[in-house]
Amino acid sequence: MDDPWGISGPDFVVLYIALLGAALLIRLIVAGVVGSRAARADNVQPGPPPTVYELAFLAGGPDRAVDAAIAALVERGQLRVNSYKQISQAGTRPVEPLERAVADVAQLKTTATIRAQVRSSAAMRALEDGLDRRGLLASASAKRQARTFGLVLQLAVLVLGVARLVNGISLGRPVGILVPLVLIAAVLTIVAAVRRTKLGPRQPSAAGHRLLGQARSAASGPVPAGALAGGFLLGGAVAAVALGGWAMYPDEELGAALTPPAGFGGGGSSGGSSCSSSSCSSGSSCSSGSSCGGGGCGGGGCGG
Repeated sequence: MDDPWGISGPDFVVLYIALLGAALLIRLIVAGVVGSRAARADNVQPGPPPTVYELAFLAGGPDRAVDAAIAALVERGQLRVNSYKQISQAGTRPVEPLERAVADVAQLKTTATIRAQVRSSAAMRALEDGLDRRGLLASASAKRQARTFGLVLQLAVLVLGVARLVNGISLGRPVGILVPLVLIAAVLTIVAAVRRTKLGPRQPSAAGHRLLGQARSAASGPVPAGALAGGFLLGGAVAAVALGGWAMYPDEELGAALTPPAGFGGGGSSGGSSCSSSSCSSGSSCSSGSSCGGGGCGGGGCGG
């Protein structure tokens, strides 16, 4: 009996396993090469010194920029934190676009919830676009093209397996081993399709890393709060959070209260704790649901 396509079932199974492995390896290599080239691109455009929120985006992506805005607003008394680690508006509405986006959603919300709601805001897109235009972020189009190539490659392997499977069934050949292999190819194709639509946070380009390094070097020296050094605004809690995250917030207890739990992606309330002396007025404490103004609380066959 002639073998379908001129190749026996067992030989096709071996070949198909090799194709699955090769497709996955090629996808990883192409993604790595493209990502490396995009990160090394150094097409920086002239422009004004970066804002503290642009530095925060370079240091930790959109979430870090949101954290820096929260730190600035808490420091100025325009946000307050209650004993359940929930953030609310207090005082005047800010003018700066990202700060305004944060303040507008801060209605008894946790840091994690505010992050999730502000990530896709117009202010965040404008911040990202500004960094992109200046060449401070790695190319998103190159990453998308690499993942499109990977999806097409994975889809071709899936189509080949399905065609062989249909052909084997129509000829009455045993296809027990080929079925799970085709299912694996289908899963890999779905993963590739999802990854293509979700590129993840933008990474700094070579110029972005250099700029961030300059800011961190300048900030390591003695800089008064709000002072300029090396072209960067480096003083105050906002700059500490922008460059180092909540762990660098001057008030450790308040910084801990504002830090989302590890791996916690959504909002919600946490158990209350007492206020630090630096966050609440003397002699006062946070009762359940009360706020500290301007401060905060801690807290079988072959393949056809």
